[in-house]
Amino acid sequence: GDSRKAKFYIKDDDLSARLVGERPVWDWPFPESATVAQHLKISGNSNVGMGTAPDIWNVILNAMVAIVPRSWWKSKAFSEGLARFSKPMVALTDKAVGETHAMRVDVTGENGRTITAVQAHESFRRVVGQSCAEFTLALLEGVDSRADLMRPSSGVFTPEELFQTRSARKPVLKRLLSTPGTLN
Repeated sequence: GDSRKAKFYIKDDDLSARLVGERPVWDWPFPESATVAQHLKISGNSNVGMGTAPDIWNVILNAMVAIVPRSWWKSKAFSEGLARFSKPMVALTDKAVGETHAMRVDVTGENGRTITAVQAHESFRRVVGQSCAEFTLALLEGVDSRADLMRPSSGVFTPEELFQTRSARKPVLKRLLSTPGTLN
């Protein structure tokens, strides 16, 4: 598909400006883009873009999405095989160029005002692990922002569902943003 450029920094002197900078991203069908507005009780649309570095990975991913039948992507055997095949190449690339991770969120209100947040971390593996740990910790602590209460509940949750309210988001964001290696 068509790419667009995204700046993974707010100010030119942010560490992420130097380490990540501006990168091409492509629309990517993460489920959160379809559910975030509903769970946060906001209006509007959302989309998710994804990009990797070096850019050759973007070329490969786009080619695979265009060529590989959709039913294969849903196959556990295909996904596991692809992961086993690509893992050594990704590890080698990460050693050569690093594994910095960055995420940008732009929210535009009905009045046209846009708020941007950028979170970047020097280690993709550590930030994903920390995010999973924080999600699990919140479940163990009994966060349930559907009722804006702290109580245990069972089920399957998306982050935007579990952290709908400011009171549920505040502690997890504070811990995530203080994780060693966080750039901004």
